[in-house]
Amino acid sequence: MAGFMISDEELYALLEEVFQPREDYFSIERLQPLLVKTIEHLATIAGKGWENPALLQLAKALCSGQLPLASQPGKGEKGIRGTNPVHGALFKLTQEQSETKKLDSRLLLLAHIINAAFQWRNDMQAADLKENFIEQREKRLKPTTYLRNLEAACKVVRLIEADWLDFLAPLDQSTEELRKRCDAHAVDEGEGQQQDNYIKQLGRFFAYALNKRQPRRGYQEATHNSSEKTPTVQRKRRFDDDLDDSWKETATSVITLPPDLSEQAESELRTSGLSTTEERPTTELSQSDQPIKAAKGDSSLQAVFRARSQQTFLDKAAQLLPGRWEQLSSFDLCQLMQQLSQHPKAAQRRQLGCVIGLLLMTGRSLESVLNAQIVKRHKWIPNAITDQSIYVRHGDQFWVSGIYRPENSRQLTGEWPHHMRKTQKHMALPIVPFCWQLMGNHAHHIAQKVKKRSVSLFANDDRAQLESELKSLLTETNRKTGSRLTAHRLSTHLFNTLNQGDADLTAACLITARVPSFGQQASLYYYAPSAEHLTQRYIHAMETIKQQWLGTFKPTTTDPFALSQPPSPNNQDHDGRPRHVGSQLVPKTAYVERLVSNMLQHIKRADKTRSLPHALLDFHNAYTAYTIAMLMFCTGYRSIRDPLPRWDHISLSRRMIAIADKTDDRQSHARFLPLPDIMVTQLQYYLRHRDGVTGRLQLFLQEEWETPFMFLDHHGHPKQVTPKRLQDQLNWPGSPPLNINRHYLHTQLKESSCCSELVDAFMGHWDAGQEPWANYSTFCPREYCNHITPVIAHLMQQQGWKALQGVPR
Repeated sequence: MAGFMISDEELYALLEEVFQPREDYFSIERLQPLLVKTIEHLATIAGKGWENPALLQLAKALCSGQLPLASQPGKGEKGIRGTNPVHGALFKLTQEQSETKKLDSRLLLLAHIINAAFQWRNDMQAADLKENFIEQREKRLKPTTYLRNLEAACKVVRLIEADWLDFLAPLDQSTEELRKRCDAHAVDEGEGQQQDNYIKQLGRFFAYALNKRQPRRGYQEATHNSSEKTPTVQRKRRFDDDLDDSWKETATSVITLPPDLSEQAESELRTSGLSTTEERPTTELSQSDQPIKAAKGDSSLQAVFRARSQQTFLDKAAQLLPGRWEQLSSFDLCQLMQQLSQHPKAAQRRQLGCVIGLLLMTGRSLESVLNAQIVKRHKWIPNAITDQSIYVRHGDQFWVSGIYRPENSRQLTGEWPHHMRKTQKHMALPIVPFCWQLMGNHAHHIAQKVKKRSVSLFANDDRAQLESELKSLLTETNRKTGSRLTAHRLSTHLFNTLNQGDADLTAACLITARVPSFGQQASLYYYAPSAEHLTQRYIHAMETIKQQWLGTFKPTTTDPFALSQPPSPNNQDHDGRPRHVGSQLVPKTAYVERLVSNMLQHIKRADKTRSLPHALLDFHNAYTAYTIAMLMFCTGYRSIRDPLPRWDHISLSRRMIAIADKTDDRQSHARFLPLPDIMVTQLQYYLRHRDGVTGRLQLFLQEEWETPFMFLDHHGHPKQVTPKRLQDQLNWPGSPPLNINRHYLHTQLKESSCCSELVDAFMGHWDAGQEPWANYSTFCPREYCNHITPVIAHLMQQQGWKALQGVPR
């Protein structure tokens, strides 16, 4: 023993192994007396792997000053109890040395913890050398598991009461014996429950360290979730997939704040069929690493606004993805049908079937369904009903609701409304057989009591209970079958079905009185389809829902609903003309033809052969107004100042025009449109006419007029083209709004079998993330021109437009 000597370097290495100190040896001078006693205790209980003479020599060297230790202030990180638990425990015991009871027993207990932790680290190092080692198989060998349990054990040394140390006595035996006493300790309910838990934590630590027990299944997953309670910061860099262009995108720091969602709330969300990921109130803050350009007027507030707008656009783009998880599938509806048929109470099954049938066939909310009315005759339905009202006509199996109109839609005033399409205030749609099978019994039961004009399908006193029973049925179905049913998803299923594939989103909005989740639909202002067109789309969608509802069930010929067809609505007025719904500003085709005829006659009446200033001025103004009106009716140009600000916006050789009549600084709503032959010819004639007029008016112009279109006043002075001046020059009968061309074109294009994607690209109706001319858009310009150009040419010919020559050069 006396001849056993090791070098100072080996002593320092042994001290590191025992003490596991912080890098700066924080307050090591104060800790040294208790550290020496702890090492002496460790030498008495040391197990395999330790050399007792080396431990004793280390204690002697520290006590005599042979091994000098000095702290390095200001270099360590905070949180010593979590990062270096043994160092932290000794520091706490040193601070409270005078007040701590049974200090020597606590140091002996800490020596046992150091001994067990040493063996645990040896197992971890040996596992790292194995090629086939997988952490998931040996969860106790994960560094996070080791550090967390070591911290808990050192916490016990600091906080356990002195009297409870007697349960562990004697402490001078082996660590294995101490583990057995900890495991044998019984936890009693009472005031000392916390102290009992301390002993259990010690037993758990010794069991893991000595490889007597593995962490329970799911232990690490809980550890991972708990770590998410602190904000995490990570850097993200966008992917550069264009090798030809320079990449200037900077990194972005993303801070994710901790979620606040309990286990009970997560369980309820899963049972209700909701996504815990989307319902979790997690907040993510992103900040670009690109510096703010204060010299150019930028500020941190503007950067916040930009980041908020970008996040909004990303959320909207995500909602545009097809097949979103919240949409119901055939499995969901089929399981609901089976659970409903097995409901034990007949009266409740009849009412619940009626509610579900109305949700599926109307697309309205649960509140609107519970407020539904039943009538026997159509004339008993009020004239003024909202788009959320539901009236069930029991006699002929139809349901009636008001027409959805966007906010701030224009009111009809003056004489011009007589020239617009007459639209209905409400629309009747057939109740398909499988929905009538769901709701027919209850509807017939209520209809027998009808003595007034209308009666509620569901009594006021029963609506709250019925809503609760429906949600209970959906929750029970989700729990038993794993479906994702909610009342909201049932009410939106018709909208989602109507909007599948290359469908018309505007028609889906009109039928269900809903708008998409990503915002308002601009096309609702300009579309007036026939009621028959919407009825056919509705019946087709309900046929799809019927197949989903029945699932694998095949109806027999004895089933009264198997071969029956939905009733045919009367979608014609008394004169046999089709009824329309939607926009009230769609002009009749005969009225548009009349407008064109009046403009042609006005030009012919103007004698272009007379000298200035009267006849030539009148002819030029009429000719300019005619050309602008033709451009508006073949492109859907909005009524703005200077409709064509520059000649280079038109390529007559390519027969294309670029229109930016409603856009921002980034030109996100600018669009390209093909021009028919007649429009190209008319623009060529107008260019020659303009050169001829400007050549004769050089004295009045004084300088070259920049915009292609201009009007002339009575003195021959050029005037800017404004909506007011254009309306005065056109002098249309009834003075209708100038934007009737957009209503007419939108409706005519869709009635000419153009898909909604092409029509929206033509009219400029798209939201953020839907730009057809964006960098990564899959929109095909060639297909767009091939489909749109012949339709526009046919419409121009039908309306009677002609290419007219103006004043020669």
